[in-house]
Amino acid sequence: MRRRSDYFKLKDIIPKTPLDEITKAILDDFGKYYELHPNHIEIDMQEFIPRFRQWHPKMKDETYLSFVSVLRACSEQPDEEQYRNIVRDLSSIDLMTQLANLAEAFEDGDVEDAYEVVTLTLDKYRKRLGLRATNYIDTPIGDLLQDEVDDAGVSWRLECLNASMRGLRPGDFGIVAGRPDKGKTSFLASEITHMAPQLPEDRNIIWLNNEGLGKRIIPRLYQAALNLRVSELTELHQQGKLVGAYRDAIGGRLDKVRIFDIHGCNVGQVEAILEENNPGIVVYDMIDNIRGFGDAARTDLALEQMYQWGRERSVKYDCIGIATSQISNEGDGEMFPTLGMLKDSKTGKQGACDFQIMIGASNDPNLMGMRYIGIPKNKLRRPDGKSDPRAEVIFDGVRSRYTDIPVGE
Repeated sequence: MRRRSDYFKLKDIIPKTPLDEITKAILDDFGKYYELHPNHIEIDMQEFIPRFRQWHPKMKDETYLSFVSVLRACSEQPDEEQYRNIVRDLSSIDLMTQLANLAEAFEDGDVEDAYEVVTLTLDKYRKRLGLRATNYIDTPIGDLLQDEVDDAGVSWRLECLNASMRGLRPGDFGIVAGRPDKGKTSFLASEITHMAPQLPEDRNIIWLNNEGLGKRIIPRLYQAALNLRVSELTELHQQGKLVGAYRDAIGGRLDKVRIFDIHGCNVGQVEAILEENNPGIVVYDMIDNIRGFGDAARTDLALEQMYQWGRERSVKYDCIGIATSQISNEGDGEMFPTLGMLKDSKTGKQGACDFQIMIGASNDPNLMGMRYIGIPKNKLRRPDGKSDPRAEVIFDGVRSRYTDIPVGE
């Protein structure tokens, strides 16, 4: 911890209980030194040792010599292997201390969700082990440029989205927003049934439903996958062909798209679902309603924390994340709602996503079957494409399908 960068990375994770008094005193004085010398990148022992004596004028000579012996031993920097071992050991001690404290708090009735707090503690532990990254990014520029123009990834059913966005890839996280009862569920059903067969065979689409009954979504999936009305689904079912047709349409496995009702669930319970179901795509249907993000009111800051959590799940589980939101009242009747028209958020949710798709709708009765697709935030923009398509599309509610308007019409 002689180096400033290491000191400030490690000072808060070092458990104080196992340390002897000499080590505690030295680390405290390292902090004083860095405050006194803000431009020093590491501690100069020739300057530190005399100053250490000044800071402890009542220290006996025998004790002082013990400190000096330790300080001189600090002059030699640990090699990379020693460093990793030290960080691992300190992190392991801190982890077990925290878990012991959590167990005690649980016994006292101060832990609401044991799974959640243990998961968060383990996540912090994993991050600590990666404090000292030894591999910098050295990907050749040609490969990076190819990534920019490569069409690899999961495509949308709507070509107006594909024209503006590259394919979705693991780690991507976006928001789909619409006014209540304007076809948001149908949009999701239309798109994910198109995406399902594009995923690897062992990956699933996890739809975390926080609005209404999840079982009502399933007929929408059948409609969207097969482009059929409910009456046509019924007829196909009577012929014994419906389930097989749906299975083939979504990639050959009936449970490829899994609906979970999560009303009243907290982050720990949601995390357990993701861990057990190998997600390729996660749909967070109203992530705003998931509990466990602290006691903050529905402020932009609290909402940003929720959506940032969803984004981190995309990285952690190497999957695509799509969160839904409502468009605020000011966006009612707007064909192309703007970036700041998300319910309860002008900037918070928006800051945590890679893209934001807004489903606009006119209040004109003659335009009930039309929807308007905008992407006011698009970090997945194609190099030579339009960032925001501002496209008019057809909303077929009886088949739960969104379709592009054919060219020329």
